[in-house]
Amino acid sequence: MTKIVTLTTDWGNSDYYIGAVKASILSSVPDTVFVDISHNIEHFNWQQAGFVLGSIVEDFPEGSIHIIGVDSEPEGDMKVIVAKYMKQYFICTDNGTLGIIFKDEPELVIAIDVAALGNEDCVFMEKNVFAEIAKLILRGKNIRQLGTEIEDVTRYTDLAPQTTPRGLLGNIIYIDSYGNAISNINREIFENTVGDNKFEILLNTHSYKVTQIYNSYKEVEMAEIVCLFNSIGLLEIAIRGASAKNLLGLRQDSQIRIDIKA
Repeated sequence: MTKIVTLTTDWGNSDYYIGAVKASILSSVPDTVFVDISHNIEHFNWQQAGFVLGSIVEDFPEGSIHIIGVDSEPEGDMKVIVAKYMKQYFICTDNGTLGIIFKDEPELVIAIDVAALGNEDCVFMEKNVFAEIAKLILRGKNIRQLGTEIEDVTRYTDLAPQTTPRGLLGNIIYIDSYGNAISNINREIFENTVGDNKFEILLNTHSYKVTQIYNSYKEVEMAEIVCLFNSIGLLEIAIRGASAKNLLGLRQDSQIRIDIKA
């Protein structure tokens, strides 16, 4: 069985938390291979965590285990879950993160009986609960024995782009380290809605307009706006040689409107 465990967290790199989770797992399964997806997710930003992990999950082999340590303290009716999707395992709270990662229904979702793990009142969920689940999976435990099967993970449909009488309405869902703004509008919905029609992409309360989709950043001059579909098929807004975030005033949740022109 693959013994890959990935970590996606909002911890940064200066605290002991990453080492504590890894040490806990290594103490039981010393040949575990760890992959750090990112520890620089914005604090409590589960949407960003979902986007980052979801962008690369198809590249991992079957049996990989993904621990998501963002907004990890369950409250109210929120559950700790382990889900199986693309024959990989995902451990987190059911806060909406997996609804972003999973494009289809998962193969299996188990609401974990945290009390049965003996750590019901813990304050370090990733080490005392998530890592314990990972260790059980690595040792061959059937996840059905860890809790109760539920139908699906939590999904928020308002996070998806919307078709309008004019065209499309979407949002920025991630801003990378270059200041490029990535939207939730994918190539498929753009082509199905806009087709061969002329269009305007309206940015930042319509202060900026773009009328063309490019194939690369170098198709425009330095300091010009470029809109393109990136390597994962999402509409990206950038400025060649500069930060779209800073110069266009874009941020996560900024609205992107695409109007079809008659």
